[in-house]
Amino acid sequence: MRLRRPSLLLLSTLLPASLALAACGGSDSDEVKGLDAVEISGPVGETPELDWKAVMTAGKPQTKVLAEGDGAELKKDDVVRVEFTLADGWTHKINYDSYDATSLSTLVKVGAEKEPQTLTDLLSLAFADQIEAGQTIGTRLAVTVGSDVAFGGYLGSQAAGLLAGLDIGNEDGLLFIADLVGLAGPEGAEEAAPGWAPKIVEEAGLPASLDFSDAPKPSGKLEVATLTKGTGPVVAEGQTILVSYLGQIPDGEKPFDASYADGRGLEAVVGGKDATVVKGWSKALVGLPVGSRVMIQIPPKLGYGKEGQGEDIPGNSTLYFVVDILDAADTKPKPEPAPEATPEATPEPSTDASTEE
Repeated sequence: MRLRRPSLLLLSTLLPASLALAACGGSDSDEVKGLDAVEISGPVGETPELDWKAVMTAGKPQTKVLAEGDGAELKKDDVVRVEFTLADGWTHKINYDSYDATSLSTLVKVGAEKEPQTLTDLLSLAFADQIEAGQTIGTRLAVTVGSDVAFGGYLGSQAAGLLAGLDIGNEDGLLFIADLVGLAGPEGAEEAAPGWAPKIVEEAGLPASLDFSDAPKPSGKLEVATLTKGTGPVVAEGQTILVSYLGQIPDGEKPFDASYADGRGLEAVVGGKDATVVKGWSKALVGLPVGSRVMIQIPPKLGYGKEGQGEDIPGNSTLYFVVDILDAADTKPKPEPAPEATPEATPEPSTDASTEE
């Protein structure tokens, strides 16, 4: 990644490989298969209410449409933003809820495999294949699946530690409630592009490259143009955002990085001491509402400076980005480091020369 994809979110670096995924299991006497073990209520767009009747077991994915949306019909290769809730059928706990203030939704490309890079990517493997062409935006799905089926290919990897951290065992029945809330992209009123902005070249309706033929030379300043003004909450400093993006330099024959075509989202902390992107991104995106599409011109001093980044971004390059802000969440605080053990003080030898008679 040219954009310093946040390593704290990458599966290969999140937890040590020594963490093993423990089995939870359960007694056969109180086990019920699939959705017969639970009643689900509540409106689409909010965390569902779950009324458990028994321990839930599950194997291969089983899907039920709880509510059918009246939005656009999905087509193959569409990228849909999904809000989802994960509950464990053994513990009856909600292990992950993207409606929570510290959690993000995820992106699913219809009919395509997904290589997980974040926790939400990993969890979405369990239900991504159940999102199909012909379904509609606004639909709520319930998916039951065994944890060994959903994550079997990852149970021997470091990703197993992530699941263990969520208290998910390798024999648990899992319940996912997935809301198809919208196609990934800007939502709001479009605004005219300024004169400094290169033209966005689209393929299949998605940004594919930038055309600099009619654009002036870079100004040497940070420039931010709102192309679509979102209607969601404003991004605050230190939050984690979910975005689709494309980056290119004026002399580049093609983008040095882009996420639109393959449907992957970038999760990044913007602003503050824990920011995981170049300074130009933080300065440009903090204060903008979710749903916005922006064009950013980033001077070298707020990008990769004199050193550049790899072969595609030489030193002193001005960076141009198209960014769609899809979601924002409060960043979870990092765990406090364990205090260092303080060795017990060794008594100093006595310096009193007196002796008892």
